[in-house]
Amino acid sequence: MPGTVNFADWSVSWSIPTTGEGLVISFANFKGTRVLYRAGAPFVLVPYHGNSPTFKDGLGHQGAPFTPVKPTAPNAPSWQIPPIQWATNDNQYDPVANPGGAVMVEQIPRDLLEPDKVVIWAKLQCANYQYVHRWVFHADGAIHAEAGLGGRLFHFNLSTMGHIHNFYFRLDLDIAGAGNNLVQRFAHKGNNPSDDQWLDINFESKETADPNTYTKWRVLNKAPKPNGLNRSYELIPGSDGAPDGIHTSASTYSRGDLWVVLYKPGAEDGADVGVTDDVLTTKYANGEAANGQDVVVWYCLRHHHQPRQLGEETIVVPYEFLSFHLEPRDFVDGTIRNLYATTPPSPL
Repeated sequence: MPGTVNFADWSVSWSIPTTGEGLVISFANFKGTRVLYRAGAPFVLVPYHGNSPTFKDGLGHQGAPFTPVKPTAPNAPSWQIPPIQWATNDNQYDPVANPGGAVMVEQIPRDLLEPDKVVIWAKLQCANYQYVHRWVFHADGAIHAEAGLGGRLFHFNLSTMGHIHNFYFRLDLDIAGAGNNLVQRFAHKGNNPSDDQWLDINFESKETADPNTYTKWRVLNKAPKPNGLNRSYELIPGSDGAPDGIHTSASTYSRGDLWVVLYKPGAEDGADVGVTDDVLTTKYANGEAANGQDVVVWYCLRHHHQPRQLGEETIVVPYEFLSFHLEPRDFVDGTIRNLYATTPPSPL
């Protein structure tokens, strides 16, 4: 059964569906206003150098499904996970009240540098590998979506090859309600004030980030507030590399950074994606009008893993986290007060 937490001016629900897509966040409201209807990272594409093997872990797996273990389970391959450490439900873990729970929920009070925050995370086993899905909701409205990598390296032909983890996040951002959405792309094209531009994305499409123009995206509600501004949330990318084919034509497993698609209930959840992300472009983002509709964005958070199998990763891969940020823009009308545990509280 899904659970709900209320802290740091957030109300957030979570679940781990039996379909194998991992931790899902839903009904995330900040200060009583909807931000996320549903969000998660249902699958990860893992092509190895040399184009073999190639895995799709998670939903619709062609590698291994996301199988939850308890938060107390060791960082180890599945065959070394003790039977008592496999999760039996997707509610909040408690060593006494719910020792079989898969989800850790932490309510962390403000300190001198960070505001109150609620952290929701789960460990997900994929054979030898272990992933962590972690979401951090801050009292200033920011959201950090994080993917953790751990477990044991996949040994192939007596050696361990470099590979890329492509985490695909499905984000149904219902800013102040479903519908009447618009996705925009930011571009910094010079040092004049008019050179910073938000460009409308009017149709379903695939997007790639350009570091030269500081690419980011936002989803806004087209109905302006009384002050004339539009509530929105920005997506600030966090990948450490570009899609396949940008700098080389050797492999084409992960071809985009972000896809803008229409919301379609019960469909387009990533289950039909193969070991490449072609379906996202050819089927999901097929050119339908998106301006003013109920939209979903898919974002790929990618990481190149060059193994350290003769050093720090001889037994397991120590947890390594990568993340992207969702930041409010004009969602509230002024700086939120009493964010930090300073004397006096700051901001005043």
